[in-house]
Parts: sequence; C-alpha cells; structure tokens
Amino acid sequence: MRSHKCKSVCCGSDVPAIAGLAAHDFSALDQAIVKLISTDDRFSAPARQMGRLLGERIALERSVNSQCLDEAFPTLLVACGLGDSTHSRVLQKSPTGALLQIMGCADILGWQVPRVNRAVCCFDTGLFEGFLSSATGEAIRVEETACLGMGDTSCEFRITFHSAQAAGGSREGVAFRNGNG
Repeated sequence: MRSHKCKSVCCGSDVPAIAGLAAHDFSALDQAIVKLISTDDRFSAPARQMGRLLGERIALERSVNSQCLDEAFPTLLVACGLGDSTHSRVLQKSPTGALLQIMGCADILGWQVPRVNRAVCCFDTGLFEGFLSSATGEAIRVEETACLGMGDTSCEFRITFHSAQAAGGSREGVAFRNGNG
C-alpha cells in the first residue's frame, strides 16, 4: 500500500496524511461521525459537506485527474488507508452513473454499526462525491442506497453523473475502464 508522506497539521510530524490529517486521525474522525449520525440524524448534512470538502482536497493533494471512474475510486481508498481493509466493486454501470458496493465497513470502524433504519455513512457519501467530482472534472452526485445502519450487509452508493442528466443521457466525460455499459 502506497501512502502519501506530508506533514500532518495536527502533530507536525512526518506521518502519512490525508487532507492534512494523520491517517489515524482521519479514521477516528470517520468513526466519530458515524457514531454521531447513528445517534442524531441532524449531523448528516454537515458530515456530508465535511466529507465533500475533504474528498476534493484529497484529489487535489494526490493530483488525481482521471476520466475513468473505476480507476479513480480505488485511488481514494488507498489514499485513506483502506485499500486492504475494504472490498469495493461496481455492481452496475450505465452512461449516467453506477452503483458501487463497499464491504468491510464494520471491520474498519472496529464496532458494529447499530441498526437505526437510516443511512449513517453521510461523511463517506460526501467524501466519494467530492473526490470523484474533483478527480474526474464532472458534476457527480452520490447517494447511499444500502447501509449497515439500515440493516443491510454492505453499503451501496448510487453515483450519478449530472452532466449526463443535463445532456439527456449522452456525454463524453466519465467512463469505465471496460466501457460504460
């Protein structure tokens, strides 16, 4: 696993950093946000916005510029130190978007996500949205459609290319390594 070396804002040491945070601080932030959203849904919107800003920053720090969604996304997982911890796969592909599945979330968090009958991965939703939008140069919207917090066995995210919707489904932007369909 490749890690990006830069000074961590919080401690000033040469440790792998993610958007200015030490990797362990980034992980602790993600855990704390999931716990907060599990207890009170009002944390969802600010958590999503924070994730979006961090995702954009990670793409800029890593100089990620890819029109290929299934190459850009694994770059984010590796940057966050999750390349070996999670399993992700694209379940569906279309010219207007994709459905992404991520497994191993509870193992990363180190605790069982409580079933609260709502999605609790708003920070990650924003992180994916900000990173993919910045990395691909496309307006991308991400919505969580399955979540451990809803009692599902994995988390799934619907990725929608807004430029495709505006153009009636035809666009030349984001692609997949093996084609769009």
